[in-house]
Amino acid sequence: DGALRKDFVLERLNKRNKDRQNYLDVKLEQRNKESVQNEGVDYFAQSFGQRAYEVEQRINTVHLDSGDAPLPDLSKHFADITMQIQELQRYLTSSTMFLSDFKIKSCQNMLNALTTANDEARQRLMPKKKFGFSAKKLVVKQPPTIAKLDTPEKSVKQSNFSWTIANRRNAHILLTAEQVNGQDITISNVHKCFVELQGHPGSVQISNASQCTLLCGPVSRSFFGEQLESCTLAVACQQARLHSSKDVRIYLHVTCRAIIEDCRQFSIGEYNYDYAELEADYAQSGLNKAHNNYTDVADFNWLSPDAPSPNWTLLKDDAAPNWNALRRDFL
Repeated sequence: DGALRKDFVLERLNKRNKDRQNYLDVKLEQRNKESVQNEGVDYFAQSFGQRAYEVEQRINTVHLDSGDAPLPDLSKHFADITMQIQELQRYLTSSTMFLSDFKIKSCQNMLNALTTANDEARQRLMPKKKFGFSAKKLVVKQPPTIAKLDTPEKSVKQSNFSWTIANRRNAHILLTAEQVNGQDITISNVHKCFVELQGHPGSVQISNASQCTLLCGPVSRSFFGEQLESCTLAVACQQARLHSSKDVRIYLHVTCRAIIEDCRQFSIGEYNYDYAELEADYAQSGLNKAHNNYTDVADFNWLSPDAPSPNWTLLKDDAAPNWNALRRDFL
């Protein structure tokens, strides 16, 4: 009996030692992982911050009043800055797996600010020529009128620029490649409109739209929408940001991570707009047609990693819309 008891005690001691050693090994491995992760976060913060600072300096150091010094090639200069911002966006997107939601949002806000500053500097130093589109490219249910782009009466009082399209109702509006390629297209205060942008814009912004359809060719940089209600969108872009909107169906191609904030009742599917020059516009825009992150959406109002956001869903079993039929019905 004494020998059996001794063996039993030794067995329990050995088991306890093994359990303790396993626990220590697990804790050590966990600390090592946390250390590696923290090193990765620290390196990212330092690298991202330095590169963002360099971009900001490039934007701030461009001046037209450069004395007798030759002016830089502004077109190439701003194109290079845009490329740097795009590279930073890709760096952020590829690092999201080990960054906190707060850090992702902070860095994204920084990128948004750089993009805005770059666009404003481009518009200030390289003002666009004003242009118009003829009545034959604008189909409306009301008596036909000649619509002009960038006219003073189209401007919004709170803005210091003129909207490309503004204050329209019940209109079919078609802008062709000549009117949108490389341009910053802005749309505001539209209701029950069917808008088509056939070309490769530099950026697109739409604000205050209700019961509208917007079909857009590949956008080189960013698409931004706010105050949208009961709208359908088809957009291909590098960055997509939507704010303060509800009941929106969007068919999306986005090479970075799409962002929504203060949005609800969003349905998201794969981009499916088509027109004759779409392939050429993809090539000119620089978008990678084979890379689409439309299923990866960051909802800044839903930061729980354990449950999906209730504010958006994927369109899986819904039939793709027939844009030609919808266009005919509208007209």
